[in-house]
Amino acid sequence: MTTTTFGYSAAQDRIWMRVHEQDAMVWLTRRMVANIVGPVLKAFEAATPGEQGGATAATRAAIEHDLSLHEVAPGQRPAQIRAGHVLPGEQSGAWERLCTRITTRTSSQSVVMTFDTETGPMLLRMSRKGTHLWFQGLVMVLRQARWDLPERLPEWLGAGVLPASLQELVNRPLPDDLDES
Repeated sequence: MTTTTFGYSAAQDRIWMRVHEQDAMVWLTRRMVANIVGPVLKAFEAATPGEQGGATAATRAAIEHDLSLHEVAPGQRPAQIRAGHVLPGEQSGAWERLCTRITTRTSSQSVVMTFDTETGPMLLRMSRKGTHLWFQGLVMVLRQARWDLPERLPEWLGAGVLPASLQELVNRPLPDDLDES
């Protein structure tokens, strides 16, 4: 499984992505992220399997997303999505690996993303489950960046990473008498 870390640099007003297995990092501008959130995400959603059941692509993607975040296949470890404050590294200049173009190939089984940079392409191959986790990580950093992107995120991607039962507990207001002990 591919491990990626995302971060936001307020000084650069860019998102960075590190692919740990490749020991490579790339910087993403608002325009590149808008491309990911727009056409790339739409193609990913449209390729979600199960169309013979009659559900819309968005509904199928929502179900697949929920399963990707919360279901563990036998013999596999649970998905890990963590927020943190990891810096990109001192040797990683903002122009060193600036993404100039993103191309994708999406199927019902996998996604291949190519991030073109001045120093050469960075290839990212992911299963559909891995891609759901990747999108969720990107969205977590987008919330920090507070970019007003032209495309709204699909509802299924903004749902959060906790199962619904736990999310209800987190969202529940604290009792008024909490300080009275």
